[in-house]
Amino acid sequence: MTEASRIQKLLNDQNAEIERLKEEIRQLREDLSEVDVGLYHFLSRQQAALLSGICKRDIATLAYLDNITEEHGKYDRYSGEMHQTLRTKVAVWKLRNKLRPHGIEIQVVRGVGYSIDDENKKKLTELMRGMKK
Repeated sequence: MTEASRIQKLLNDQNAEIERLKEEIRQLREDLSEVDVGLYHFLSRQQAALLSGICKRDIATLAYLDNITEEHGKYDRYSGEMHQTLRTKVAVWKLRNKLRPHGIEIQVVRGVGYSIDDENKKKLTELMRGMKK
């Protein structure tokens, strides 16, 4: 492989990664813009964004939720992957504690992220309807 072809391959790989990241950012922005305003009386902005992200995916990965907590977080003084994951886990723990008294459970997908089943989504919808009245 010549030096020029090696450089071209690296550029192609970087362009593909840039396009993948642009699409991920587009999806995140779309998800964040659709957070139900009715939840703000009950949840913090970050919790509402997390819940929206979890509801929109079969399994919301920790990496995906890290982006949400980073966007809405108030503790930016720490950085690094370990702190991001810890921040996300704490935020989801607080969210789960707020939802549990209403019979809504967010399931842990060990080592991957979180999910919410259709039954709990239905309970959440009923809770939101009750709050809007």
